[in-house]
Amino acid sequence: MYTYGETKNALKETTQDELRGLASIIATQIDGDAMAALRPGDEETPAFVAIRHQLETIRQSNPDILYLYTMRQAGDTVEFIVDADYGVEDGAAIGEVYDRVFPELLAGFTAPSVDSEFTTDGWGTVLSGYAPVRDSSGTVVGLVGVDMDSSRVMQRQDFIGNTIFVIIGIAVLIAGGIIALFSRTIIRDIKTLNATANAISTGNTGVTIGIERRDEIGELADSFGRMVASLKIMMDTDAGEK
Repeated sequence: MYTYGETKNALKETTQDELRGLASIIATQIDGDAMAALRPGDEETPAFVAIRHQLETIRQSNPDILYLYTMRQAGDTVEFIVDADYGVEDGAAIGEVYDRVFPELLAGFTAPSVDSEFTTDGWGTVLSGYAPVRDSSGTVVGLVGVDMDSSRVMQRQDFIGNTIFVIIGIAVLIAGGIIALFSRTIIRDIKTLNATANAISTGNTGVTIGIERRDEIGELADSFGRMVASLKIMMDTDAGEK
């Protein structure tokens, strides 16, 4: 269970790194000058359509991305600029305020950032990465957000977890088989020694041990063999004297 938990955490961290990296790369592809000039009502302008199409193309190339959008700070709030889903389903328009502001999101306006935990809002439960978008002068004019659905993250974790359990199951079966085989040979040799001891107790010195092992049972078998040999010598000597 420790390995399972550690692996799940490691996989989540890997996914966080992936989201942070994706956001960083996508941010460099966005025209910051054009994005900064967009205002509410510009949804049909070539600049907006071009950026939205760019975001949608990137998302289609990576099925793990659920939502892709850009935002900017407006006073104490954060508002959408270009949402890849605008015009489709529940995509946000320019200037639509995002009602949740948290440290990881705000950090994305200064440097690549990622959610420490899943966040839930009106669009669902996701894990998100953020990276600042800059204009031609290098000034930050907003950020790009990359969302991955929580079910996709947990699906990855479940896959790794199930793989670990399968490996553990196979290891247990192999270990059980080896233990069963080893126990069987020990029981067989002990029964042989018991039969030999019974035969000797009836005066039968013609018995043979036939056990070759490099352990305590092997040493006991050797001791039995020496005892049988001694008995034979004693019986032969007694017979000669008579």
